[in-house]
Amino acid sequence: MSLIRAKPLMIILVMAILVTIPCVSCAPEPAPPPEEPPTAVAPDKIIIPVAVDLSGPYSMQNQMVIDGLTDCLGYVNEMGGVKGVPLEFVIRDTAGKPDNAVTIFNEFVNMDPKPALVSFLDTQVGVALKDRFTEDQVVSIMGIGSTPALYPAGYTFAISTENGDQFGLFCDWLVEKEAPKQPKLAILTWDNVFGNVILEQRCLDYAESVGVDIVAKEVFNVTDVDVSAQLRRIKDAGAEWIYTNTVLIGPPRIANDAATHGMTDDFNFGVAGVAMNYATMALGGGMEGWVGPSPWVSWDEADIQGVQVMDEQFQKNERDPADRQNVYIGSFIASLLMKQAFTEVVEEFGWDGLTGANLKQVLENTKDFDAMGLTKISFSKELRHGLYCKMYEMSQGKILPITDWTKAPHLE
Repeated sequence: MSLIRAKPLMIILVMAILVTIPCVSCAPEPAPPPEEPPTAVAPDKIIIPVAVDLSGPYSMQNQMVIDGLTDCLGYVNEMGGVKGVPLEFVIRDTAGKPDNAVTIFNEFVNMDPKPALVSFLDTQVGVALKDRFTEDQVVSIMGIGSTPALYPAGYTFAISTENGDQFGLFCDWLVEKEAPKQPKLAILTWDNVFGNVILEQRCLDYAESVGVDIVAKEVFNVTDVDVSAQLRRIKDAGAEWIYTNTVLIGPPRIANDAATHGMTDDFNFGVAGVAMNYATMALGGGMEGWVGPSPWVSWDEADIQGVQVMDEQFQKNERDPADRQNVYIGSFIASLLMKQAFTEVVEEFGWDGLTGANLKQVLENTKDFDAMGLTKISFSKELRHGLYCKMYEMSQGKILPITDWTKAPHLE
């Protein structure tokens, strides 16, 4: 083959080889790896704003609540807080007035950072602010929740069994106790948002459905100093049992007037759980034999781990023995629930996910929370309060369980 004829063929072969060899110098540089999002830094502390009546009609009881919150917070922080971050309460006094509570809530939601959780403890205030909690997506944990404060389900949760449901459980217990006789029950309660819960139609209908004959319905004001007229009408109606949805001075008012007018032995008495406390017993002359459902255990159940831990903190902080009340127990339960919920939010969403919306989601998934044996609570998307109670009896200065944990009916 001549050189002239071979030259074009060589050129073609060389070009083909060059085409198959990648041109390193012409290749685009690889894109840099995406930057990792900055890791959220844990805060120095988690602030929990609390608003409570400390100078109004419920101030005596609520100071015990604050003592319980403070003591449990000390215990929680000693145990490491939330993944090493301590909790801290910021406390404001509502004086029991909803207008004050609105002002305080506005202060809370304008904090930086905005809190995921607040605690407005008074039922009346909880009702007034319910829509605001949802609008601002801030969870509120209450001690004692009523239907208007909790439903329709929003951002408010209660660590107690709703008082209407407690009444339903009392009716269940009463029917079983009195069987085969139909129990004759009178209602004697406060004429306010709190007291009137058990006069709602859902409660009256449930009592009738399980066989309780409600023979009288009477009310009185928180400031009334005499209920003897109501007691006489109840006696005339043939009632054998009286149930009251009152606290503080309410049950002692009934007990003392019944004793003064010689009617103590005419009735058996039932009371909503939060009134099952030693202060009530002392004011009411012992209130021997009074019974009621309670979602929180008694100080007299000394074999329970949570009671032992409370007692240690109570003595460590040199609390007044008179403050050994059930509202202190409720405060412990609330603080332990807050710690658990915050921890679960951080584990699932990270520190930058510590928001009211995420906290609400975690609480809705909370099942069988027992606070070291102090209570038994499960929430859901529809349920905003616990349903389990024990029945207790006031006897010889003690508050003793007469049943195990029992699920109350949810009276919607």
